[in-house]
Amino acid sequence: MKKFAKISLIASIAISSSSLFAAESISEAFTNGKFKGELKSFYYAQTFDSPSKKDSSIWANGGSFNYVTDSYKGIKLGGTFQTSHVTSIDDDSSVTKSTMDAQGSVLSEAYFQYNLNNTTFKGGRQFVKTPLLAGSGSRLIKESFEAYLLANTDIPNTTIVAGKVTKYQQRTDFTTTAPFTSTNASANGGPGEFEKIGTDGINTIYIKNTSIPNLTAQFQYADAVDIADLIYVDAKYNFGPAYVAAQYYDTNYDASTSQDSSMYGLKIGAKIQDINLFAGYTSTDDDGDVVRGLGQGAYAQYTATTKTAGANAFKAGTDSWQIGAGYTFDKLKTKLRYSQFDQPTANADLDEVTLNLQYTFNKNLKVQLDYSILDYEAANSDATDLRTRLIYSY
Repeated sequence: MKKFAKISLIASIAISSSSLFAAESISEAFTNGKFKGELKSFYYAQTFDSPSKKDSSIWANGGSFNYVTDSYKGIKLGGTFQTSHVTSIDDDSSVTKSTMDAQGSVLSEAYFQYNLNNTTFKGGRQFVKTPLLAGSGSRLIKESFEAYLLANTDIPNTTIVAGKVTKYQQRTDFTTTAPFTSTNASANGGPGEFEKIGTDGINTIYIKNTSIPNLTAQFQYADAVDIADLIYVDAKYNFGPAYVAAQYYDTNYDASTSQDSSMYGLKIGAKIQDINLFAGYTSTDDDGDVVRGLGQGAYAQYTATTKTAGANAFKAGTDSWQIGAGYTFDKLKTKLRYSQFDQPTANADLDEVTLNLQYTFNKNLKVQLDYSILDYEAANSDATDLRTRLIYSY
């Protein structure tokens, strides 16, 4: 299975329902192309109890511009340009250096897409979102990948995506994601560059199936060449206003010095008088840490949070719990979560409270506010995290 179709992901490939031959010429394909984009203003602030880490704040502005041609004989071309400009910063401890302190621009998408019946090929720079490979858009610069992906829906109620991911574009050029990417020797505070992944990229296959009524199942296999083989499986069953779900991660390291590991998760939820209630649990075995995948959006576990993303849940021997509730007041969407990460290491436990708010003024304008409180077992380690985002889409 190592060279077969473990060649990559992306559940964000949409197979067009319109005619494959919408444009009658190449020039018409470009003339009829679609433009869209976003203007963004983000302000983030953090406080720390630690005497060795100073409070931090940053205000950055920017956005994105996307263009996709109309289809000509099944072919489309697309691209997305992103830009970030730091307007104000107070960050003596450099806590935003690898996340939002980016000054400059990057071409995050530049791809070729070909549709034939129920099959789509998409190659080049592109945004990807699957359980094991997913770029995050929570900062000014949304993460992207260089990937070559084939998606097919010939099997009823089934989507299969296979391909190869070769490079990863991160939030800033100071970000490192060992062992997937190495330190960028030419980093200068700009947006992330497209860095080579490992020795020969990641091969993957992703499958989503909804054949059984009320049941959605996902499977993904990813071979990070010379690093590890990763497996993700989940299933969610809806019955009435409630649901139950289960998930499983498995990591098989190539290096004999690293211990293979796995994690399972359970989740239940219900809607009671317009209030969405949910509870999640994950447990990692004692042998070693689980690899969650690549990309800061690849946190599919049932105990994910906003500030830490629930990263501690993947550490060896960790049991994690989460309870939460969500409610929508007209244009205001709210979610409150309490998460607990119980690690075997002394003074490593964390309790995390997360509040997410989003107010939608109209189809173009929305504002988001996230606030997190981090209560660590270790002394002088507590912190708070405030995030505000104003986004105008056009």
